[in-house]
Amino acid sequence: MAPLQGVINIAYIKVEWVKALRRCIMKFNKLKYLILLCIGIFLLTCSIIYFSYEHYKKDTLLKTENTLIESSQNYSVFMENIIDPLKALVENTGILLSDSHFNSPNKIESIFNKIIKEVPLISAMYFVNEKDGSEIKSSGNVNNKVDLRDRPWYVNTSFSDEPIITPVYTDLSTKKSVITLSYAIRKNGNLKGVIAVDIFLEDFYKTFSIITHKENVVNYIVDENGSIVLHPEEKLLGVSTFQPEKTYLDQFTDDEKKKMEDYMKIWNENIERLFRSPSGKIYYSGDLKEKAYVYFNKIPNTHWTIVSRIDYEKVKTDNLLYLIKASSLGFVILIGMGILIYFVFTKIYDIDDLTGVYRKNKLLEVLQKESNRGKKIILFMDIYNFSAINGNYGSKVGNKIIKELTNILKNYLYNDGLLIHSKADDFIFLFHTEDWNNAIQKTEVLNEKLKDLSIKIDNVNININVFLGLTKLNPLEMEDLDTSLFLIEDTLNQLKKTSEKSFLAFPDSHDLLEIKKQRDNKKEELIKAMEEDRIVPFFQPIYNIKEDKIEKYEVLMRIKDGENYLSPFPYIKVAEDNNLIEKLDLTVIEKALKYKSEVDQKDVIKLSINVSGRDLNDSSFLPRVVLLADEYKINYTNVVFEITETQNIKNLDRLINTIHSFKELGFKFSIDDFGTGFSSMQYLKRIPADYLKIDGSFIRDLNENEKNLYLVKSIVSMAKAFEMTAIAEFVENDKILNVLKEIGIDYGQGYHIGKPYKSFI
Repeated sequence: MAPLQGVINIAYIKVEWVKALRRCIMKFNKLKYLILLCIGIFLLTCSIIYFSYEHYKKDTLLKTENTLIESSQNYSVFMENIIDPLKALVENTGILLSDSHFNSPNKIESIFNKIIKEVPLISAMYFVNEKDGSEIKSSGNVNNKVDLRDRPWYVNTSFSDEPIITPVYTDLSTKKSVITLSYAIRKNGNLKGVIAVDIFLEDFYKTFSIITHKENVVNYIVDENGSIVLHPEEKLLGVSTFQPEKTYLDQFTDDEKKKMEDYMKIWNENIERLFRSPSGKIYYSGDLKEKAYVYFNKIPNTHWTIVSRIDYEKVKTDNLLYLIKASSLGFVILIGMGILIYFVFTKIYDIDDLTGVYRKNKLLEVLQKESNRGKKIILFMDIYNFSAINGNYGSKVGNKIIKELTNILKNYLYNDGLLIHSKADDFIFLFHTEDWNNAIQKTEVLNEKLKDLSIKIDNVNININVFLGLTKLNPLEMEDLDTSLFLIEDTLNQLKKTSEKSFLAFPDSHDLLEIKKQRDNKKEELIKAMEEDRIVPFFQPIYNIKEDKIEKYEVLMRIKDGENYLSPFPYIKVAEDNNLIEKLDLTVIEKALKYKSEVDQKDVIKLSINVSGRDLNDSSFLPRVVLLADEYKINYTNVVFEITETQNIKNLDRLINTIHSFKELGFKFSIDDFGTGFSSMQYLKRIPADYLKIDGSFIRDLNENEKNLYLVKSIVSMAKAFEMTAIAEFVENDKILNVLKEIGIDYGQGYHIGKPYKSFI
């Protein structure tokens, strides 16, 4: 027993888990869609950020590449404007000294000191005598151990008439990178010596490092040997980009060595272009995996080249900052959009656009939250024959009626609970109270307010009636709300069609479900009767009052049950709801026509066949009856189509055309139950019928109710005005028959004349 009990417990837990999961799914149904929508917005935002970021990167790179040329050209001019004055200074000083006596060292020293003081960029200024190699510096006479006349810069200068800038070299005494600007002093064509100034690259860097960076561009200067004269990184000053010395490389990190290798590769691969061309582009693969380039430009009157390249580290940083800003902005927008979407989505998801009240999903949400708090009282409301209103006046008028009805319901019920527009012409109201008697009282008052309600739309008064169904929903049924509500609504909808009352109350919704079960049983019984061929026609005579004879029969349906014949009333609605009515009608019609052909061989008796608005909506129904008439050789003039349930006619114009077509063949038409239902006068004016059957509610007490008598007289007058023959139903006694004779009604039908029977009288 223990293992079996364990299995039972597991099964119970599994069932409860499934129920709990189902409740969670229903509870968070709206949240599910909201999350999906937010994910969509999130992905859209991310896509926008991504494409914006990619566009920014490309745009930045393009702008930077354009800046390369501008930067290189501008700084080339700038450096030219710096170097030219220095050259002029050295040249003018040399000219000044050529007119002086070189045997005045103190005077020369004074001039040099004054120049150095005014031009801090110059580290040292000196004169080398061609005669003996002696040197006069700003610091005084110097007896060099090394004869400077043997230096390449001295030799090159001695053959030039213009100032010369040396390539970068290392100063022996300080071990620092330096350049020398020198000028040959001549007098009477004879070389007297060379004047020179030394500029240490570190001083040059301190003065002009500002030009090495502009936005995302790095600028640097190299001399004719590829040695770096100016660079954003001070430690690279003096380093050869062609072949740096090992002593230089040892001071760099691995990343910096890698960068140097990139420089060496670029310069060594493009050495000829660098020397031959005054300017140009050098393409290479950048750190951002984009095809990029450097732009070089020769500085006039020097052997220097200014090089501009993209600072990819700066570009990466800027791109990252843009991405952070864009992401932050996107995140803020996403939060804002999320809040906005929540409110908009809640309105769209929960609020009905037409009425402004909640949709059905709100009811499901509320009931789910309160599923464990006892029974809930729910009122279902449904407009009678709303499809006919839409069909005759159009959906716009129908929508206006729904809005007006919503306002009426809101004014009366809104403070007592939750109003829901369920669908089309259906409303649901969830009471806050659990007091059944209070809900009954409220609904009874509402029912009185809604009886024969007249709503004015576009200067037209339209009468509507509303069916009300009140019930309690218990916690068990709330576990599967969708199914429970569907079954209750469906059952109430069927009761609306069959009940004479406009308000029905069921203290327990289980009673409604029991009715649903009974209807399902009726459906099974009907199907079985059709299968067993127990559907039979009955005939009720229609009496010609003036000629005192039975002239016609109305074809009715019965279900044979043993020796008895059951009324079709409880089965007709079941057949309509389950798409069985057409087959049922055609079965009765065929059997009636067959019987007539057998017993009325002269074909003089007329048969009045009921056709509903539902039948007439099917364009194939009447032609099938015609085929049956042909099969049994029935004269078309002896077949009268009696139109019932006119409120269900969807397209009146099409029906009128159909009636005209069949009347041309000889068929007759009758309007049934005139005086009740929806817009009888409209059908009287428009439908070209031959007969007008007055509803029995006006006839049954005609001899006692004076008002009904006046109404019937009016109807008879209207029938004659429209060239129709009047037929009175519910002729129950001889007194009523006599009154009908007096007021000029042509035909009568009722139990006094003859009850429905399976054969003709």
